[in-house]
Amino acid sequence: MSYVYDMTWAEFCIRLNAYQRLEKKEWYKTRLLAYQVYVSNWGNPKKKPLNIEQYLPLDDEKPKPKLNQAQQNAIKKAQEQYSKIKNGTT
Repeated sequence: MSYVYDMTWAEFCIRLNAYQRLEKKEWYKTRLLAYQVYVSNWGNPKKKPLNIEQYLPLDDEKPKPKLNQAQQNAIKKAQEQYSKIKNGTT
């Protein structure tokens, strides 16, 4: 344990980053294995199984928010207004 106390802060951060990366890699492997078991035992022909991100989301994977039609129209309208202003046609 003394080697940890002898490290500089930069060395510690590098080792911590490496450890976290390896742990995340192990979680990806675990998720893949669990998902394969989930899909192989899927017995409902009328519904699709969840995709792997929905089945077991990991920390950095956040589900994309789905926009309803009103929100999509508002974004499209704002983009059109911006392009008119940018092009100089008011």
